[in-house]
Amino acid sequence: MSHDTHAADAAAVPSDADGRRLRKLSLIWAALFVPATVLAGVVALAAENAGRCLTYGEGCGSTPGHPYAVSLAVAAVAFAVAQGTARGGVGRAAFGIQLGAEFVFLTLVMTAFG
Repeated sequence: MSHDTHAADAAAVPSDADGRRLRKLSLIWAALFVPATVLAGVVALAAENAGRCLTYGEGCGSTPGHPYAVSLAVAAVAFAVAQGTARGGVGRAAFGIQLGAEFVFLTLVMTAFG
């Protein structure tokens, strides 16, 4: 019974192709974030309370601006880490955090008039 140590070592080390794929996915999701925000804003404006909020200032959401800014900052830092790291585990974690922060921001935008 022989053990092929080279095959085990190759499987343990992430390839450059995985890193490129991760950076590409991170870039695609970052590029889709702007149109998704516009769409979320349109959906928020279609809400029942949106007209009353814009016209009379009544029925507006009570979320302060801090969660919006924090989620954008977290998404930006995670994007930078995902684009700049050479380590696969760190890049995957940063990509997951980027997606999570973007989804939190989009949820906040959609519930702005609720």
